[in-house]
Amino acid sequence: MSDSEENEGVPAHVASEFFLWLWYQSETGQGRVDLGETGGSVEYWVDDRISFRTVGEDKVSAVMTGDNPSLTPEAHAALAGGKVIRDVRLAIRREDREYAVTLKAPRIEIAGAKLPAMVKSGDDGEVLYERMFLYEELHFVLGGLFRAFAEARCADEWRERTLPDLRRWVAAAPGGAAGLDAGAEAS
Repeated sequence: MSDSEENEGVPAHVASEFFLWLWYQSETGQGRVDLGETGGSVEYWVDDRISFRTVGEDKVSAVMTGDNPSLTPEAHAALAGGKVIRDVRLAIRREDREYAVTLKAPRIEIAGAKLPAMVKSGDDGEVLYERMFLYEELHFVLGGLFRAFAEARCADEWRERTLPDLRRWVAAAPGGAAGLDAGAEAS
């Protein structure tokens, strides 16, 4: 099956909007999600990498790395210049466990997952089960983050409140809000 067949039915802008929403939520002090009774609370933030592409192209056109790349004027200028997020590295904290993971558009692929410190002693079976648990927990948390995004994105409040708030957030940063309409209008 070709990539285009696999992506059928999945709008190309969903991953970039999800990544932008995660960035916005984390920077505006809302980088915490309650995953319900069994999931508890999770904190997240943009870690040490964010890359951008031009709408309609897959090639990376700008990359910010290092400590807090999402706080740089260059990252906001990329948005203002009409670019959308191609991939983002997130740090995630659940209870006392910290994960790092890169999410890649257009299919929200998981790459370069860094798991919390594993069991230091025990047989190979214990170590394997610990790793399996940690991968499963990471998958659960990412699913919860996407579910929170999907609920926000499908709510009436998206166009009335969230999208204008996103535009104001980009406009308040160095570079302005000119490019935010490119990704948002694709929806």
